[in-house]
Amino acid sequence: MKTNYEELWTTVPMYCPNCGTINDGYRNSEGKIKYECPRCGLVMVRTYKNRRHDLLEITIPEGMARLRG
Repeated sequence: MKTNYEELWTTVPMYCPNCGTINDGYRNSEGKIKYECPRCGLVMVRTYKNRRHDLLEITIPEGMARLRG
């Protein structure tokens, strides 16, 4: 039987859209998943809207440019 702690802190892998490195994100109590790429510093927040719609917000650190166009 899963405890509330195990359901909350599950890892969700995703590739970085900027450099291609695989990242592990953690889901919070609101259902948002936050990723931070260790290679390029990109910060991504993935939000579940409904069964066919996920929202991905990408933030590039100041002074850096996107690697892929």
